[in-house]
Amino acid sequence: MPILANTRAPRSSTLKQDVFEIPWSALGLIALMYVLTFTVLTTVEYAQHGLPLDDSYIHQTVARNLADRGILGFSQLHRSSGATSLLWTLIQATNYLLFRIDPVWYNLGISYVLLALIGPLLFVMASRDRLPPFVSWVVAISPALLGNFVWLGMIGMEHLLFAVFSLSAIYFWLLPPDNSLRSAVFTGCCAGLLVLTRPESIPFAPLLFLFGWAVAHQRRRLREYLVVLAFWIVCTCIQFGANLYTSKTLMPATLKGRSWLYFHNTGGPHSIRSMARFCGAWVQRLPRQFSTSYTHQLNSLREAATFYAFLGIILLVLTIVGVLFLLQRKPLRIGALVLWSGIHFSIYLFTFPTGGHGGRYQPLTLMLFFPLLVLGVYQLLSLLARGDRPWVKVAVVVFMCFASLASLGTWRRVTFAGIAHINNTHGKIATWMRANVPTTDRFAAFDIGRVSYDWGGDVIDLGGLVDPTYVDYLQTGRVIEYLKLKQVQYVLLPSTGSDDLTINPSTLGGEKVAEYCSDPGDWLLGFRYTIHATQCQTLYRVTKW
Repeated sequence: MPILANTRAPRSSTLKQDVFEIPWSALGLIALMYVLTFTVLTTVEYAQHGLPLDDSYIHQTVARNLADRGILGFSQLHRSSGATSLLWTLIQATNYLLFRIDPVWYNLGISYVLLALIGPLLFVMASRDRLPPFVSWVVAISPALLGNFVWLGMIGMEHLLFAVFSLSAIYFWLLPPDNSLRSAVFTGCCAGLLVLTRPESIPFAPLLFLFGWAVAHQRRRLREYLVVLAFWIVCTCIQFGANLYTSKTLMPATLKGRSWLYFHNTGGPHSIRSMARFCGAWVQRLPRQFSTSYTHQLNSLREAATFYAFLGIILLVLTIVGVLFLLQRKPLRIGALVLWSGIHFSIYLFTFPTGGHGGRYQPLTLMLFFPLLVLGVYQLLSLLARGDRPWVKVAVVVFMCFASLASLGTWRRVTFAGIAHINNTHGKIATWMRANVPTTDRFAAFDIGRVSYDWGGDVIDLGGLVDPTYVDYLQTGRVIEYLKLKQVQYVLLPSTGSDDLTINPSTLGGEKVAEYCSDPGDWLLGFRYTIHATQCQTLYRVTKW
């Protein structure tokens, strides 16, 4: 017997009737909650204006090249890799073609819309699953109260869009059978656009078919499967075609270079050590949702015997209790979402096990963490009270309020520190270069986002994101040879990590011309919580060639 079974929902003849079964006031209230909590974070823009990650600006450079030069890729001179999300690049390029709005404000506006959709979608799905009203409200509202999830709206990247398409595709595919062709069209659109949003979502549509057939016992007609399959095939071919066009590989070129940099010291991305570090990083991430105090990184089992690690394990156990509590109610749609989140997590575990970076590579995990944690607390208190007493719900609401205040305050501080760091390092380097380095000079960097966007010249990437031919030079320690081949005149290096590039001032034969660093405390907070960039950036003028 499957762990999830079909939950019979009231049949409706149209999508419009399905939505009107729930009061619009409830959906509006939930959307408003997301808008308000996101505003808590957006207010930092008046003190520190910008994006909190260097990677965020890579999208802007690629989009601007596409809009202004008709070139798809990071390089201004020829097509190249650089951005993993084709759809997000097109959305960003629309701004440069039509509006020319400050990209920070443009992306904040998009994030407001996406966040305002996520809560109501969760509520409609939970209500259709016939979850108790209190549980439905917890599932719908809790993501808005987790600062790390709301922070995804601050970074100008595609992860909230990924969440919206995932929710929408599951919702439409698992609608009652009335007007099933229409729902199949909507499902196909969402599943296809999901592929163009993130390439690792290619398995999503087949998994949705399997779930609908084996778990939901949903017997759709063949033409409905073919409709969804057609959208999915077209978008998958576009994704592969774009990768072949820009980097002559089926998957984005960013994966190979970054995989070597991140995992060559741990036996590669598929080693047990790399995967164990990935899981350990997520356990460490859980206490960081609610406090800025956990800037220490645990790197051994001996260090794991600390309150910090103990707290992470307690939060993990409560979250697992929440999963079991939820699945016992056999929620078809929310169950499918939990399943897709787990599969998405596993895709990264077995292919690119990096658990840091603010958790942005697994947005569904962040979206579901706080609802499941709250439900775990709810279940525990109900067991202690030997029933669902009124005071249990009151206690859960109080817990949600205090936890959300701590989380939103924590991630507002993290957001401020992240923006300040990028502004004070990459931003100042770019300002110096605008005044002193012509945009025609040959310039290479490891962190390529903000400096390429602000300086305006073409940047040679040393991080393995753009040029597939560079990866061999990186892996064999011949980066200096690559720089000579490109006749580079300036090189920007991070304060740490250049050893992996086998570059240092002596081997480079360079003259230091500029260096900018962030405040150690602010930098450490942002780095531990989001892995934005190293503390200092140093610019060298090459005199060796």
